[in-house]
Amino acid sequence: MRVTMLILAVVPILLLAGVVYYITYSPMFDGREPLPSIVIERVEFKLNLIVVHIRNVGQDAVTIAQADIDDAPVDAIITPTNVLQRLSSAQLMINYRWVEGRPYEIGVTTSDGTRFASTVEAATPAPEPSTEQLLYFALLGTYVGVIPVALGLLWFPLMQRVGERWNEFFLSLTAGLLALLAIDAVVEAFETADRFAVVGGEVLIPAIIISTFLLLLLTMNRADDSKSGSRYSSIRTDATQKTGEYVSPTRGVLYIAYMVAVGIGLHNLGEGLAIGAALAVGAVALSKFLMIGFTIHNTTEGFAIASPMVRSQVRITHLAILGMIAGIPTIIGAWIGGFMNMPMASVVFLAVGAGAILQVVYAIFGLMRGRGAVISSRHNIAGVVTGILVMYVTGIFV
Repeated sequence: MRVTMLILAVVPILLLAGVVYYITYSPMFDGREPLPSIVIERVEFKLNLIVVHIRNVGQDAVTIAQADIDDAPVDAIITPTNVLQRLSSAQLMINYRWVEGRPYEIGVTTSDGTRFASTVEAATPAPEPSTEQLLYFALLGTYVGVIPVALGLLWFPLMQRVGERWNEFFLSLTAGLLALLAIDAVVEAFETADRFAVVGGEVLIPAIIISTFLLLLLTMNRADDSKSGSRYSSIRTDATQKTGEYVSPTRGVLYIAYMVAVGIGLHNLGEGLAIGAALAVGAVALSKFLMIGFTIHNTTEGFAIASPMVRSQVRITHLAILGMIAGIPTIIGAWIGGFMNMPMASVVFLAVGAGAILQVVYAIFGLMRGRGAVISSRHNIAGVVTGILVMYVTGIFV
């Protein structure tokens, strides 16, 4: 019986191997070589030196034959080799007296004459790991991520003083905010994958989002199974507080608040990676207007964290921890993106953040159902639509 089962398991694999071998070596497919594909992942400007990071994302090995700047051929040293296997990377070192602030087009040509190019909007010195640069990126992350979240949390005392229907409205508004934030993360992930030609990005991103959602859902279900009663039994204790009195936060309410913070933190980590990488290659010229835009847009994140806890007497230590979980990853992302060439990491964290945020939206609706709210009521639908509009309008400033 075991031998029969083994044969039944192995035979399809052997047949598959035969089909792949035939496709690979059959004369039928000769003369149809795939086109080469080289992506320029990053261009760094150093003292009288330009360092170009390239990767072969095509199906076959390629040979780099020439480098150029603004269509003018230049001498370049390529390490470790000019022959790039599939998915392998290399660095081109070009001795060149570049001018800060000037745009450049960097090109590489393969042995078959195919040229690939990348345009740098404004040449800026590549950041080197130093105390000054670490502080600069930390300050940038603080303005973009930490301060806006903290400002949003300042609405918490006001939110505690509204009636039950307004409380439901704020929860619905939070769901709308997070839903559009998740969509924004997905769009950013696809744009980053497309910009850096991340292999399989169109499949990888949905796979990460779905897996993150399901894993977090499984974690939440297991946590609920360890308690007595139904999934939202610990949350329903707050539903009885219709008189405006506050109680200590239940495990369910705190879980949702912390999951909101984690989801936003993962999104901000990916956002920080993208910002740091863009600054490192001069792709983004941060202005006061842009900083103001980020601050306005991300302030809504603090509001979203506070909303699930409005019927609880929350210690300030919880608020501080929640703010740090959501905001500090922006600093970490800026450090990684500014000093390291990791486009894949930005894609992964943005996708993970989107999945986590969608799971939080699901949990918020579960919280509302546990409190006896009617999701399809006018004020709840108005809250979701308002949240989407607020996130969209504030995003225009960025």
